[in-house]
Amino acid sequence: MMRIGDKDYELKYEPHDPFIADGLEVAYCDRLAEDFRPIILDPRGCGVAPFPPELMAYRLIVDPTARKICILYEVYWGRQDCTWRELNKDHDHDYEQIHVHIDATSGEIGRIVVSSVGPMACGGHGVEIYAETENSRFEEIKYTTSPMRMFPWGGASGKKNVTQMRVIPIERLYFENRRPAVVVLNCYHVFTGLKRRSKPEGWPELSPRLVRLDRELLDAWYYHNFENRLGHDISKPLDEPCILYYPPPGDLKARVIYRLLSIYSSIKQILNRRTD
Repeated sequence: MMRIGDKDYELKYEPHDPFIADGLEVAYCDRLAEDFRPIILDPRGCGVAPFPPELMAYRLIVDPTARKICILYEVYWGRQDCTWRELNKDHDHDYEQIHVHIDATSGEIGRIVVSSVGPMACGGHGVEIYAETENSRFEEIKYTTSPMRMFPWGGASGKKNVTQMRVIPIERLYFENRRPAVVVLNCYHVFTGLKRRSKPEGWPELSPRLVRLDRELLDAWYYHNFENRLGHDISKPLDEPCILYYPPPGDLKARVIYRLLSIYSSIKQILNRRTD
């Protein structure tokens, strides 16, 4: 039993889950996930084209030493139809993450992490982190995924990638009874936090079915959605940039695009240094 705020929650631990970094634990508690479940608003209808999300799958990643909990929500669409900046981003199986990070000792929400939009050099994706900070900041941050046991195609020592991380004061984010509100931004289903004091009237809300992101579902997403498998390393979401992506082995188009973007980003950095 774990007390968070004024409520007691019974966590069911999964000791044999392989998709977790050393020192962390996987658990489930449907009531906890429901109480903090993000509100997904879709004012432009991007979240229902061509179909609304089918699932919001969750798991709890627990750091027992620091007494931190990440409720990791993976929102799943069966199909994405999208042309973005002359790039054809159409594919089956689309996944976008939202995290709620909780201090289990104080019961306070420490961070909200949102899979958001980003620059071309990062494939159009970035990460918004709402945290206890006075000023906003952003940076391109390099990261390395976990190796193979924890991330199926992490190889012997993980895969390197880069994303844009934006850290924003959490006080700017709208909450409704501890539930953070996010908005679907565009046709490839990325989010942004709702940065206002009240929820707009008349904005449609998406309510996908809440399920557990357990080993059975992860096996299906990692190994069986061959046209576009889950590219997220979910083993260490407590470490910045929190959302880690690397293209799945069968997604040749994404791998080529990310390779070209990586080269473009490297050349741009070299040119910028020469002009400084």
